[in-house]
Amino acid sequence: MYSLLLFFAPIKGIIIIVALSTMIDTAFGVWKAKKLGEKLSSKAFRSGLVPKLLSYVGTVMMVYGSDVFIINSLVSNLIDVEFLATKVIALTLIINEAKSIDESWEAVKGYSLIAKLLEIINNLKKVKKEL
Repeated sequence: MYSLLLFFAPIKGIIIIVALSTMIDTAFGVWKAKKLGEKLSSKAFRSGLVPKLLSYVGTVMMVYGSDVFIINSLVSNLIDVEFLATKVIALTLIINEAKSIDESWEAVKGYSLIAKLLEIINNLKKVKKEL
């Protein structure tokens, strides 16, 4: 068991971020359901969060295993980024969760949080150019 913990130690931060993004998405889903008057049940919560969390973390861990033994040695000759495949998979999962959070936000508030943030960034870029 201790050997497994040591093996996955280099990606503990990635695992934590993927797990947190999944839990935050679930919290936004619960918030959306309450605001829209949808029914919540503990069974739906268990059948949604736990399998999703286990599959996401399991996917990151499996890709990391492939990265350590196969992918990293092939890719490191081209790109100097350690465990690139693991990072790409984790980023994909996090973006998926961010999109889901945005959908919940939009359902409750009526506008996309991501679109609003991009609009603010673009306005700041315009102001910077003018200065």
